[in-house]
Amino acid sequence: MPVKPLLPLMALCLGLGLAANAVAEPIRVISDRTPAHLTGLFEHYEKTRGVDIEAVFVDKGLLARLQSRPTEADLVVTKTADLLEEAKAAGLLRPFASETIGSGIRPELRDPDDTWVTLSYRPRAIFVSKSRVKPGEISTYQDLADPKWQGRVCIRSGYHDYNLSLFSQMAADKGLEETRAFIAGLHRNLAHAPNGNDRAQARGLHEGVCDLAVVNSYYMPIMMSTEEQRPWGESATVIFPDQGQGGAYIMRGGAALTTADDRVAEATRLLEFLVSDEAQEFIVNTTFEYPVRDSVALPEAVRALGEGQPGVSEGRFEARFVPLADVVKQRDAVVGILDEINFDGR
Repeated sequence: MPVKPLLPLMALCLGLGLAANAVAEPIRVISDRTPAHLTGLFEHYEKTRGVDIEAVFVDKGLLARLQSRPTEADLVVTKTADLLEEAKAAGLLRPFASETIGSGIRPELRDPDDTWVTLSYRPRAIFVSKSRVKPGEISTYQDLADPKWQGRVCIRSGYHDYNLSLFSQMAADKGLEETRAFIAGLHRNLAHAPNGNDRAQARGLHEGVCDLAVVNSYYMPIMMSTEEQRPWGESATVIFPDQGQGGAYIMRGGAALTTADDRVAEATRLLEFLVSDEAQEFIVNTTFEYPVRDSVALPEAVRALGEGQPGVSEGRFEARFVPLADVVKQRDAVVGILDEINFDGR
């Protein structure tokens, strides 16, 4: 009986062995979030799921990075989901297929075409001086444009993503003319030319530079947790605007799949993990933002926000979810208004 050559069989076994021992490619993530907001979560995922994550963090220019390197990462995570809507319009994202997200996350917290999903959100709030502003004296965004506050308002650059999102949401919600009048009135009431970050506005309240400041809500718990900045927080109260009148405009952090083909299934599972109760608990306790699942408890520092304000209970507030597709369409017009008014000037 002729003996069959062993070489093909050996090659087959060798190939199977190499396949079994091959190291799976990591899930590649790119983000403009603070690294501390995600690294612990990613390390937990790696340890419990046996999947490596390769994360790259960028300070600025995330959309430009996606445009120049569209398949550099499998998943993009951003602090401002408006960017994801822009990326979607540019064809830089891939819709996800996930019953977990589709059935578990409320429609207003995800893209109707399943291209991105919100991971957490926070209101663009008003911080007020405890000593110089009476309770109930201000309750709406529109109040910021009231002439009674002339020279008494602090805000960072109008062109910062947070304020562009705020003004663009207002434009999508109430129209450009009402938004133009608001921005003009707000500008007239500024204590000084916009500068610094959100915490600098809260510091201005403490130092008597202004009596009102536009600040994201999570900065209060952050300031209260540090010895140096605690006096800034202690001198202010957080107001959730427009309660009972449509709700506060919110900043959404989100995530989406890129157009990279190699790790779609693995990246989708990571996306599903990020909106799970397990991950949401980590996110809200790290960022002091609000979870996308009501089953996740708020940290004590967040439950204290808005205490005593009508319509707010244990930090829970009425939020206004303006569709991001409508918001990004207003961005250029809002920039035009800021230029016309010379918002960052005096």
